[in-house]
Amino acid sequence: MHRMEATEHESTLEHALDVARANAKQAKLLVEHARAGLAAGDVSPERVSQLEELQRIADEDLLRVTREQ
Repeated sequence: MHRMEATEHESTLEHALDVARANAKQAKLLVEHARAGLAAGDVSPERVSQLEELQRIADEDLLRVTREQ
């Protein structure tokens, strides 16, 4: 039974890592698009700042999950 619990735990950590990577990637894309929108006058500087903060949090989460791996 102990072996099964370890396998489930590894699967959970692997899933968390996959989710954290996807979130960080998506946050990066959102920031890139927002910056392009800012240059075009379609997005406010405040929105870019919000998305940059989101990216910072996603990157921190990815780092945290990577350490737990």
